[in-house]
Parts: sequence; structure tokens; C-alpha cells
Amino acid sequence: MSDTAITIRDLIVRAGRKSILAIEDLQIPKGQFIGVLGPNGAGKSTLLRCLLGLQRHACGRMTVLGEPLARLSMRGLGLLRRRIGYVPQLISLPGEIPLTVREVISIGRTGIAGLLRPLRTDDWRIIDEWIERLGLASLARRGYGEISGGQQRKVLIARTMVQQPEILLLDEPTANLDLGWRERIVTIVKDLYASSGMTVILVSHDLEVLPSVCGRVILLQTGRLVADGSPDEVLTDQCLEMLYGPGLTVLKHGSRLLAVPAEVLRA
Repeated sequence: MSDTAITIRDLIVRAGRKSILAIEDLQIPKGQFIGVLGPNGAGKSTLLRCLLGLQRHACGRMTVLGEPLARLSMRGLGLLRRRIGYVPQLISLPGEIPLTVREVISIGRTGIAGLLRPLRTDDWRIIDEWIERLGLASLARRGYGEISGGQQRKVLIARTMVQQPEILLLDEPTANLDLGWRERIVTIVKDLYASSGMTVILVSHDLEVLPSVCGRVILLQTGRLVADGSPDEVLTDQCLEMLYGPGLTVLKHGSRLLAVPAEVLRA
């Protein structure tokens, strides 16, 4: 059995005549935590959509958990997606569909059980275990649209984890959250990885979102992979300037990194 979770060769995604993502060679071993960083429009979310088989106008060779995406039937792709957990930035539910927190989380288990099969006792046990584990018990009967953005993000993580995925994809998991909720989500992600050994790919444009368990960082700029290595190797002042322009410096505090204006350190 291969120890590689994801292999990408000669991937190109176009929007009209414009290339929005081009990756020649990328391999991700099973059990690795990878941060994918880059400015807006760098191709980060497009990469996640490619891994899920959702991106149109993509060509190249992609193998995910031993499955070549280009050769999969719709049924085969659906089965593969059950093994991949995807946490989007946020989902909004129409007001006429007032789902509770527990019902939103159960959607993740429905994908495993099958749309036409009612959830069984074991399914609800897994759902309620994750509700407890992520501290959502007091909100379980609340409407999803009634809770805060940080609480909604926890619900989406729980919805994904009830799938018991082998790969976890996180798209800007702390976007639009205040500092307190940002740190809570970072801690949750770190603990999930430490306890599960999943392959995790976290997409962001903020260095401080990377938890201490992140062992590899990939930088994307205008759709191209421009750096790949350990956080200390990749997250340098020179790389920050390449991605975001001059005036920023990398500050390390313990095992966490953040970007600050260089003039702050000179003051």
C-alpha cells in the first residue's frame, strides 16, 4: 500500500485562455500536515477543488488515496469524496430551511450512510460524540443560523469529522473570525491532527493560522508553486516580500510564526 496520499503531475487549470493554477510535481505523504499559503487569487482554493474533483477545465494527473481522479466514474468519485473531509470557509442556509446544529452535523454522516438510508444508532452515536468533543452540546438544538461565526466554524469541522476522513481539507478556517475564535480554531485543528494522524491541508493567507504541528509549507503565487519546505525554510522575509510586497517581517514566538510590519521591530 502506498504511503503517498496525493500525487499531482502537470496540473493546469484554465479560466478561458488564462492559467489560474499550474503545478508540475507535488507529492504529499500520508499523515503530513501541510499549510498552503499565498495572497488572494494565488490558486489555493482552486487546488482544493481539484483534489475534490470539483474543478472544471483542469488537466493533468492527480492521484488521491491511490485513486486516479481522471479515471473515476461519478460513483467512484463520490466514494472517494467520502474519504476526504472538506471544511469550507462558511456555508449559509436559506431561511426557509432552519436546520439545527445537530442536523447540520448529521449531513456529514448522511454522505457516508447514503442519501436514501436513514441514519442508524451507530451514526447518531458518532455524531453525538463529535458534538461533545467539540463542545457543541449546549448548541445542538439551536438553529445553525442563530449561532456566531466561530461556533458555525466548529459545526462545520464536526460535520466533516463525522465522516471519519483520511484527508482533511481546510479552506481559510479562521477567515472573518475575531482573534479569540481564531486561536480556538487553530487549537482544535492542532488537536484533531495530533489525535488522528490524518493528512491535513490547511489553506490560508495568514502565517499565524498555522499550528505548531504544521511541518511543511507550500507557497502559491499567481497559480504557481514558488516554495515548498519546512516553515523555517519557507517562511522568510524574502518570501513574504515576494508574495505580499515589501514592509513585512517574520516573527517567531515559540513554535508559531506571524507576519508583522518591519517598522514595528525598528520602533
